[in-house]
Amino acid sequence: MKKSKQTRRPQRKKRTRSELRTSRRNFFRKTLSLLLLLLCIFPMLGGGLQPLWVLPAAVCISMNEDIYFCMAAGVIAGLSIDIACNTTLGINAMFTVIACTAVCLLFEQILRRTFLHYFILTAGLIFLHSGLRYLVTVGMFRQTGREMFWEKVLLPSALLTLAAAVIVYLLYLPLSRLLTKRVRSMAAAAIRRDW
Repeated sequence: MKKSKQTRRPQRKKRTRSELRTSRRNFFRKTLSLLLLLLCIFPMLGGGLQPLWVLPAAVCISMNEDIYFCMAAGVIAGLSIDIACNTTLGINAMFTVIACTAVCLLFEQILRRTFLHYFILTAGLIFLHSGLRYLVTVGMFRQTGREMFWEKVLLPSALLTLAAAVIVYLLYLPLSRLLTKRVRSMAAAAIRRDW
């Protein structure tokens, strides 16, 4: 017996021009954001007292991107801090993933995307990172010279990172302008199409 009616799959709606433009813009913005994050790794590898360039870059990415992309940026930033600071691999990655997720949620739900909010959150994360690193060094490993560790290493590195945060924000500013005001994601474009 033959089937009298064949079931047809519903045809997928074609993407509109605004959806295509939004997807291209999102891909371009995310690619350049990752490139900026990877470029921020190189100044940290010089040795000596260096600012942690990737921490402000991860906060910049967390301001404008979705949560999964922010978590990936946090992993890359944390692993690069681990390599640059010669610490146990993965410790800073856990910190930056949690920090990037929290920053992303704060900017999605509460805060506006302004330089002041960015700078306050970056300063808080930098000093929290330095404080946790000091507690781990002093409390757990009891390194020699731990008395001068805060004054000679962590505090100058935190201040240099704050200065680097301004430069990273200025570098990331043109990328944040690629966000369209009316259409911020593919879901928003789909909502516009259904109107």
